Amino acid sequence: MAQSSCILTENNENRRDASEHQGGIQNIASDAGRCSNSWLSFKQGGGVESGLEIVAVEDLKLGMFVAEPDCPWIDLPFFLQGFVLSEQSEIETFARHCRFVYIDRAFSIGEHFREHTNERDARPKFQVVRSDADVDPMAAELERRQLKRQRFLRYLYEQDDNEEAVALSQELKQIEPTFENFQVSLHKTLNNLHVEDKIDVVTLSGRIGELSESLNRNPDAVMWLMRLKRADESSFDQAVDVSVYLLLLGKHIGLTGDRLVKLSLAGMLQDVGKTTLPQDLLAKTTELLEDERELIRSHVASSLEILCLQNALPNDVLMTIANHHERWDGSGYPRGLAGNQIGRNAEMAGLIDSFCAMTRSRPYRAALGHQQALEALYLLKDRQFNSALLEQLVQCVGLYPIGSLLELNTGEVGVVIQQNRVQRARPRVLILLDQMKLRVREYRVIDLREPRRKDYFVLRALPQDAYGLNSEEHYFAA
Repeated sequence: MAQSSCILTENNENRRDASEHQGGIQNIASDAGRCSNSWLSFKQGGGVESGLEIVAVEDLKLGMFVAEPDCPWIDLPFFLQGFVLSEQSEIETFARHCRFVYIDRAFSIGEHFREHTNERDARPKFQVVRSDADVDPMAAELERRQLKRQRFLRYLYEQDDNEEAVALSQELKQIEPTFENFQVSLHKTLNNLHVEDKIDVVTLSGRIGELSESLNRNPDAVMWLMRLKRADESSFDQAVDVSVYLLLLGKHIGLTGDRLVKLSLAGMLQDVGKTTLPQDLLAKTTELLEDERELIRSHVASSLEILCLQNALPNDVLMTIANHHERWDGSGYPRGLAGNQIGRNAEMAGLIDSFCAMTRSRPYRAALGHQQALEALYLLKDRQFNSALLEQLVQCVGLYPIGSLLELNTGEVGVVIQQNRVQRARPRVLILLDQMKLRVREYRVIDLREPRRKDYFVLRALPQDAYGLNSEEHYFAA
């Protein structure tokens, strides 16, 4: 989709040309924006149009409208697909990834503008293939998110500027199929719970074991896949998050083998009883009435009722599920257990469940940033949560977890894409906003571990929606 961008040319004649054609380009941008907002789908018609001109990347100039590269747009770090070149860095990016591009003179500006010579050349390069009535806005939004996540994952794949980046890239490539298999197995389990008598515990446990091995090698890889492979189904994504974070915390405190797998399995299944609750109750944005609160709390009994029919589930998994809403001071439910009565696995499951819920958007509130969530939990230490276990979670997750939004001392704003296990205050940061808090056009990484970045430091952690950034998509919305 095209977006206008007027550059200053070297003489008055070019300025006049740019001015004359800027309006036309802005109309194209406006049309593209309207289509994007309506989630219309586009396709390029008739192969390569005769109105497009092949230009070698070394011959690209500012003011040219790039319509198509010779590689997929997803391989490039641009947010827009089709735009006027306005910065030398954009030309350099095309030069690194392509041999040639197709430019459209009709949408170029200044000396590079040229009208189409016939009706065929002048027809729109992108055609609407579905009307507003045909497009499900929610499905289109989901598709948009998935494509952007795929693009960002590809970007992480291609990172090779240092040893840590290469290690993350290699682990992502190795573990992505395993993570997808894990999701498929969980999705099948959740969908079939009410129609089948048996959970395939062996398969689920095997998937969990494979993820556990990846966490040993490079935990950042699984943390990114957990974000970038979201299904955008609240209950499913929560089950994935809790299961993975319990693996991470369990490993941190020394659990291994079957004990670790059972902990993660409990986290995966602990809220299946919510499927029996009315959807309008789960989506309520106002304060719950007392009878509604009691109905919500009944999901623990519903989970056990569903899962107790599964003969393959170990008793300690069921006990973890039964107690994961109990709290250290006895204020939890359903039985009001306190302290050591709860059981360590159930304590961990409850803590992780609360942490993951805080970092996800809810109908009644926005998502908290990781540090905000940890701070909120810390206020509950020795009341709802065991302070010793909470300290372990803070150490496990780290000072600036994957996905944390930060402001640097330079004024730039970015998101943590890799933690620093040795110097936790100096992570690897993807810059999203420049010093003036304007969105950057391309992905750019600042690794605070590098000697040349010794004068850089994290000024502060930010809430997820700081400076208008989307609370759940800021890490791939550059």
